[in-house]
Amino acid sequence: MTRDTLATAPSAESQPTRLFIHMAMQFLLAVRHRKHVIIATLGLAGLGGAAYYITAPRYYRATAGMLMIQTGIDNLEMSMTGPAADQRSLMKTFENVAQSPRVVEGALKKLRPEDRVDVQGISPKGWAGTLKRNLSANSIPSTNILEISYLSKDPEVAVNVVNAVIDSYLEFLDDTHKGTTSEVRDLFTHQLAEVGQELNQKEQELIRARIRCGLLRSGDGNEFLDPVTKRAIFFTDELSSVQRRRIELQATLATVQIAVRNKQDLRQHVITVADAVGKEIMLRSFGLSGRDGQNQTALEEQLLADRAELKAMQTFVGPAHPLMIDKQEKIRLAEEYLDQYAQRSAEKMAHLQDTQLGPLLVQMLQQKLHETFQQETSLRGQSEIAQAQATGRVGDLARLEVLERHAKRLHDLSDVLINKIASVEMKEDGQEVRASVTAPPMPNGRPVSPRLSVVVLISLFLGLGSGFAIVYVLDVLDDRFRNIEDMQQQLGVPVLSLIRRLVTPQTTGLEALQLHVAPRSTESEAFRTLRTALALADKDLHRIVVTSAEPGDGKTTVLSNLGVCYAQSNKRTLVIDADLRRPGLTDLMQMRRAEGLSTLLRSDEKVVDQCLGLIRPSGIEKLDVLPSGPRPTNPAELLAGPRFTELIDWATTVYDQILIDTPPTLATSDSAVVGRLADGTILVVQPQKNRRRAVIRAVEGMLALKIPLLGLVVNRVEPDERSGYYGYGYGYGYEAGYGNDEEPGESDAESSSAPNWEELSNLPTSDSNRVPEGIVPRRAA
Repeated sequence: MTRDTLATAPSAESQPTRLFIHMAMQFLLAVRHRKHVIIATLGLAGLGGAAYYITAPRYYRATAGMLMIQTGIDNLEMSMTGPAADQRSLMKTFENVAQSPRVVEGALKKLRPEDRVDVQGISPKGWAGTLKRNLSANSIPSTNILEISYLSKDPEVAVNVVNAVIDSYLEFLDDTHKGTTSEVRDLFTHQLAEVGQELNQKEQELIRARIRCGLLRSGDGNEFLDPVTKRAIFFTDELSSVQRRRIELQATLATVQIAVRNKQDLRQHVITVADAVGKEIMLRSFGLSGRDGQNQTALEEQLLADRAELKAMQTFVGPAHPLMIDKQEKIRLAEEYLDQYAQRSAEKMAHLQDTQLGPLLVQMLQQKLHETFQQETSLRGQSEIAQAQATGRVGDLARLEVLERHAKRLHDLSDVLINKIASVEMKEDGQEVRASVTAPPMPNGRPVSPRLSVVVLISLFLGLGSGFAIVYVLDVLDDRFRNIEDMQQQLGVPVLSLIRRLVTPQTTGLEALQLHVAPRSTESEAFRTLRTALALADKDLHRIVVTSAEPGDGKTTVLSNLGVCYAQSNKRTLVIDADLRRPGLTDLMQMRRAEGLSTLLRSDEKVVDQCLGLIRPSGIEKLDVLPSGPRPTNPAELLAGPRFTELIDWATTVYDQILIDTPPTLATSDSAVVGRLADGTILVVQPQKNRRRAVIRAVEGMLALKIPLLGLVVNRVEPDERSGYYGYGYGYGYEAGYGNDEEPGESDAESSSAPNWEELSNLPTSDSNRVPEGIVPRRAA
């Protein structure tokens, strides 16, 4: 896209949402434009739906509800609800069983001949398949309800078939349950008999073994004891206990002896020795008594009680009260006694520490250790005798233990088999899966197929879907621009103006110029919009080329009216017909046989001298015309020559605005040659005529040759509804009479002319340029 465009073209929508909305609106416009296609497809779909609804056979549905309950394996509690996954799996199983071949074939056997209307004309081998296709079983979510439905051509037959299926289903459950429980019960009974016989043999062997071993029954009667073994175990345990005490005494004795030799404080060993030899014995050895400690403890408890009582009495009696005095004296005496007792004990311990404590502790530990050695020797002898006696009984006891374990295993197995047989017998009376009918089937006179609402919805869906698809295909195949946004997005250049189809009194001459004939009309306003857009460009546009993609797009009409618009704005304007092959501007201005541009380009005279004789007034003030002249044989070479460049340079010094009419870009290369000499090029397109590919090719060719493309002028826009689909509707909003309420006496010329865009410079005339009378240079050459 060239930087010389008048406005920045709208960039493509980057946001997916906005792009989607844009495409949706375009598609809706296409649907509106081709609504006859939608109407036709809806009509065809409606006719097809009506034909189907009238001719299709009627089917009636009958539905029954069944409550499915599964009892527990080890109890008879019914499970109405359970884990969601287990319940769904179980209900799915019930659905499959209800439609299984066995249930369907059982239902067929229960049907009467008059209930087989749905299988008429079908071989008996295909009856089950037909019945299964019309049968459905579905569970209601989060419940134990199973719904069984059947479609039939007769409502009564549908009810009878559902009842037959339910009966067949219940028979299947009953047969399956009873057959299974009977086989399981026989199997368990046979196993129980074998286990009972083997258990009887083992119990007899166990009794004989116990008699041989001489076992005695324990006090509770639940265990048989071996006296020899028990005695050996007792002596072994006692011997271990005595050995542990002996080791502890040896360690304590060694510790005390080391402390005595090192003259350490022995009071820390007193507690250890007391635990080893006994607390009472130790106190007596120290000259103390256990009663002294008990008395001291009792006296301390009494002292605490007296203190609490004294504190309570202080709230009721005074300090001089006899009771208060007695209680205080009692507390004082108790405290003195306790202090003296603690002092006496400390003195005794200090005396013993200095003289007798070490030898006394060693003596007591040695005496206790000697007693423990004697006890250990006695127990060791008795333990050895008991163990020797028990060793001869090991083999008999091991065999007895094996027999007891075997008998216990057989007892447990017998109990399990008895429980299983009882459970099976109880389940034989009550089924593991129970089914009961909660909603019996009822005849329904309203057919479920075909349903009018469903047929209407399907017809609408098919009609709209096929209509939309056809519209989309036609819209894709249509090689025209849909709207202004589509054109700007694909071409990358702005649209400068929209021009309606012009209707003028004449096809040639000044009467064929819309701005001259009806300057106040809505159509004329489009050219003023174009002039304004060009005036707002970021650079001066004195030389403008007007071309089109294909012949017949109206470029000459646009150029001539734009020239009139510039002239009405008080700008000296020159229009040049550079279309030397088909000079439309020359014909429009009725200058067909006059000499013109081709004459100038083939002449050897000075360009300035030639221009004075070839440029002709148009009949409109400030608008001059340079016709094409006789048709040459080499128009491209003439336009590419230096004389045409010299012509443009001279005209730039004389006129405020130069407009050049060139051939279509796709037909010749003339517009490219001329376009490189101009300040910008306007491309005229006709959306109802031009194809998208042609316009894109024309724009790409101009941009590739670096021709400054200013923008597009959309010509011959139809204001009717059909053109509105393509988005080229005239959007100015001007109506007849808008802004035309001029004051009486105001001339048409004054009201039709726009403000002066640029004041002309009255430069002196140069002799060398030889400017003819009536032509004043715009600026110095």
